[in-house]
Amino acid sequence: MIAVVVIVIVAVGSLAAWRGTRPNLRFTSGTPGDVRELATQAWQRFATAFPDRSACLEGVTVGVAWDLRDRARYEPSGALVLIRAPGTAANLEASLLHEFAHHVEHVCPPSIAFRQRFVAAGLLPPGTPWRGGDHWDRIPSERFAEAAVLLVLGEPPPHIQIQLHRAEVAMVAVWAGDG
Repeated sequence: MIAVVVIVIVAVGSLAAWRGTRPNLRFTSGTPGDVRELATQAWQRFATAFPDRSACLEGVTVGVAWDLRDRARYEPSGALVLIRAPGTAANLEASLLHEFAHHVEHVCPPSIAFRQRFVAAGLLPPGTPWRGGDHWDRIPSERFAEAAVLLVLGEPPPHIQIQLHRAEVAMVAVWAGDG
């Protein structure tokens, strides 16, 4: 009987410890310390806002690209987020959050039904492809990532690029487990 109680206590303690951990974040060797610190804080905020997707968050690496056409980029084949530096902390954080959203979207893809409802919430034409298109601000995947940024920050980022509808942010919040 005592052995059963001990096993239950150990199992509950292990579960509590597991649930309290945050998915870890890796860095390329050339990532400066201040960027690592900022990215770690952004990652923790992101993971907190996406509790229902915590199992999907493992395995992302952050690196700095000193010459990058865009502010940031997500490379799904290596689960790599590259951000352009230098930049202000607020802009770098928003860029990181946006790319973290692409990571979770890639490794834990929203269902087709979710995507269709999200397209409708963004007032985009039915059948709009999730990725690709002529106008960045009308690509559902990009709107999804920007909605994730707004969800995590609680306010528009300093370099706001897309005017989102409340329903888009609300849908991401529910999908993330934060709504």
